[in-house]
Amino acid sequence: MFANPVFRHARALAVLTALIGTLSGCVPGEFGTAQVAQSRTKLANGALTVTAPKGWCIDPKSLRDSGAGGFALFGNCAAISRNPDDAHAPLPALLSVTVGPPAVTDASGTFGKDRLPQNGTFFRSELGRAALARSGEAGDVTIDKSEISGDVLMLRVTDRSKQGGPPVADTYLRGISDIGGRIVALSVMPLKDGEMSYDAQRRLLREFVAAIRAAN
Repeated sequence: MFANPVFRHARALAVLTALIGTLSGCVPGEFGTAQVAQSRTKLANGALTVTAPKGWCIDPKSLRDSGAGGFALFGNCAAISRNPDDAHAPLPALLSVTVGPPAVTDASGTFGKDRLPQNGTFFRSELGRAALARSGEAGDVTIDKSEISGDVLMLRVTDRSKQGGPPVADTYLRGISDIGGRIVALSVMPLKDGEMSYDAQRRLLREFVAAIRAAN
């Protein structure tokens, strides 16, 4: 069934985005005792280094790592370390990164920008929306906007899933790209009590992608 590269790529994307369900168990702010905040780590058993723009650090409770991929949630460094002298995130948002399986390449051996429109179509499908939803239910997710910015597919997603998790807005920005030969999904999730324009989310997502590319 998955002999066609397009179908194999769709399956890989479904595996990747299904991992986002990890987010429902991560609640920033409940960090317990003071700790040193880390801004980067390796995922997929060391295959990819992930990091975030200055001011965001990893919630250690969120980390998931395996040979198939991994997940990390980034919050305000000072909140994670419980040290007000540490760096503060300049914008009211959480960031997340999910590292998936190796990207399915085209005949030239690259992921290819031409695959991004196919990915956008996939995520609008029932299977794609179910993969994006924290509840796993396609009906809980709406793709409000999709665009290609450079080598990143950007999806403005509204997720109405009634799940526990971080206090973030229902509408957020997701980016899909190939980084270091892996399919990677990145999210910019505005906090519910903060205000953040779509343009600000786009800029932050581009900074997030650039930080990870530079780290690799």
